[in-house]
Amino acid sequence: MMNQKNSNSRQIAFEILKKIILKGSFSNILLNDVAQNKDLDQKEKNLIFVLVHGVVTWKIFLEYTTNKLINKKKTPYEIQIIIWMALYQLHFMDNIPQYAIVNEAVNLAKEVNPRFSGLVNGVLKNVIRQTPEIYEVNEKNEEKKYCLEYGFPFLLYKLIKEGYGETEAKKVVKDSVKKPEINLRVNTLKADFDDLYNEYKTEYGLKKQPEIKDCLISKKPIIATDLYRDGKITIQDKASILVGQTLNPSKDSRVLDMCSAPGGKLTNLAAIMDNTGYIKAFELAKNRIGLIEQNIKRLGVTNVELVNGNANLAIKDEQYDYILLDAPCSGFGVLKRKPEIKLNFQTNNDTINTLYETQKELIEVAYQSLKPNGEMVYSTCTINESENQARIQEFLKDHPDMEIISQTQLFGYEIDSDGFFICKLKKEGII
Repeated sequence: MMNQKNSNSRQIAFEILKKIILKGSFSNILLNDVAQNKDLDQKEKNLIFVLVHGVVTWKIFLEYTTNKLINKKKTPYEIQIIIWMALYQLHFMDNIPQYAIVNEAVNLAKEVNPRFSGLVNGVLKNVIRQTPEIYEVNEKNEEKKYCLEYGFPFLLYKLIKEGYGETEAKKVVKDSVKKPEINLRVNTLKADFDDLYNEYKTEYGLKKQPEIKDCLISKKPIIATDLYRDGKITIQDKASILVGQTLNPSKDSRVLDMCSAPGGKLTNLAAIMDNTGYIKAFELAKNRIGLIEQNIKRLGVTNVELVNGNANLAIKDEQYDYILLDAPCSGFGVLKRKPEIKLNFQTNNDTINTLYETQKELIEVAYQSLKPNGEMVYSTCTINESENQARIQEFLKDHPDMEIISQTQLFGYEIDSDGFFICKLKKEGII
């Protein structure tokens, strides 16, 4: 019989999954609350993390499999979520006995809707009896079958295929279910990279990422350590670190960060500049200002002026030597960390079109705010040709005095990172 702690973990995971799947909440925010919960021990937290992230990541596949055994229209959605949770454990977690998984799911169903506890019991026993055949995807269309097997929305696959081809699209699909690594950036304002690596490499299983400066990969969670609290490190994906390093602002320069939350790239720029010069950072969302301020303080950044407002206001300033526009985007590059993006993908173009217009407006502000001979980086954490390469080409048609210095599309699988588009441009000097 499972202990009370495991039951409590499943109950918490269930409540979080309801918020994500039924209300569109963000998994990273809800799981961060779990990480900060002092009433839960690390084993409980680990189970919650695995269940939530796993079910959301594989939801399309789990739902497809479950629908072979239930009447979807007559089964309450909360009961379906309970079945998906159990199905995920049965199929992907071999360290938990099958009887315990079934028992916990039935008990949870009794609390949620007792009338369906028998259905949950019967469905899960059927799954066990019919393993592995029950998990087979019966779909004639090869591409649809591939997407179902990896829990990936077919229409999103088609969008990526249209922009980058079938080979890259399939690699993105397969990569989307990988467990993301714990990437961290050594904050050189407070620590020496080599000294920190040598001192803690054994304790945390640290590994270097040679092609990306100041980046380490940790085998163990590190956010609750003194290293993090004291600001010697910060959690930041390696592709995100690459954005600031691509801009690479010189010391004592004037820099504009147009969309600065949560502050990872902003504080990276400050470290590259060794706290010299001046960085003006805009963030439109008032509720994210506090997080940026916390990161600035924790990491010892002193050369930033943070403004809660629209980056359009920057056009009134003295022009800048360097500009970072990490533009609002569809986020298709961070599916490993935020798998709910797959579930919330919309087939209508309203949201995407709004993003296009915002990106177009912001990149124009960046152009107007950039000095002659100045450099800027346009970046997104998405894999969508229309928001990336096409956006830059449209911009260059209107501004022939801008030239591309470098352009990179990371899909995520190359260096086990998030997917990112990073384009560095330079404005011609006045003749």
